Amino acid sequence: MDKNINILITTAPFGNGHKMVATALKNAFMNKGYQNVFIIDLFTEAHPFITKKIKKAYLKSYNYGYAYSFMFYGVEKLVGKKIMDVYKSFGYKQLKEIVNNIKPNLIINTFPILATDKIKSNLNIDIPIFTIVTDFYVHKLWISEEIDKFYIATEEVKKELEKMNIPIEKAVVTGIPIRESFEEYENTTLIYDKYGFDHTKKIVLISAGAFGVLKDISKICTQLCSNKNIEIAVVCGNNKELKDELDILEYDNLKVFGFTEQIHELYKISTCMITKSGGITLSEALAVQLPLILFKPVPGQEKENALYFESKGTAFIANNTEELLEHTRYIVENQSVALAMQNNMKKIYNKASSETIVEDVMCSVNANATNK
Repeated sequence: MDKNINILITTAPFGNGHKMVATALKNAFMNKGYQNVFIIDLFTEAHPFITKKIKKAYLKSYNYGYAYSFMFYGVEKLVGKKIMDVYKSFGYKQLKEIVNNIKPNLIINTFPILATDKIKSNLNIDIPIFTIVTDFYVHKLWISEEIDKFYIATEEVKKELEKMNIPIEKAVVTGIPIRESFEEYENTTLIYDKYGFDHTKKIVLISAGAFGVLKDISKICTQLCSNKNIEIAVVCGNNKELKDELDILEYDNLKVFGFTEQIHELYKISTCMITKSGGITLSEALAVQLPLILFKPVPGQEKENALYFESKGTAFIANNTEELLEHTRYIVENQSVALAMQNNMKKIYNKASSETIVEDVMCSVNANATNK
């Protein structure tokens, strides 16, 4: 296949994970010599004002789990109904212009953007469309007959797709793409020294997510810091208010970070991590075999993700602060528990997902071109 082909990757701003997957995939393509790779945040490009409002509501919905649950599962019930034509048209005009300008040889979705399907049928062009499902659960919004292949996280998701009448040859278990830095070897001693951690103590990492939406962190830190045998590292993401709140806590065994591109370093020296159960965060934890405590997962894809990880013995779900503290102590104080969780993580992790997807995509595109 000509390395000068044009590759279009679509994404969305709802959560940071979709963009991270798109970037990881772009890097993998470019590492293989494909230089014409374009990432488009179709929602923001097409309807910036509406998207800004939706994004704000999306983040706020985490404070009201029932509201997010109603939206998440409610939309599933609407899939296949006439009302979904409105969603299929969202961003269609902008995407049509992009397709006419870029003339992509293939399109890859990292978010369920149904306008790509409409492009294929309305313009009557035979362009391969691929979708990367970015959770350990597949929402019906991802499903479309126009999709040539689905790249998914687990065999369980594959079985769910089969139940939705997706041909088995269209579903490929690859794992979810993450940054290469999570899979690279690093000298952990140097990381301890870089951040000034005590080599003799275990580290509990608390990740609030890119937007800092994890709740009750100040209370959690106060409780955990009473144990002088551990050190606490908190990554606040872009939540400056949270960082300011934690910075005034005077504990010798607490280190507070804002948004950091080097979060993989903290993963690699930690004993366990307290976090929300987004698909990308979970995949990153799998890469370094970092035991998880998933705090108050919001009903929807995060709850589905959390239940899957709990069922595989790789995470504990904590529905309140007391459970969280109990689970954290249990992992920190019992090395056999942490080792068992790490071994379970190795069993379900798919290494080098981006490279696997790139190779399969290009094989599919080549096969399609040969059959014409």
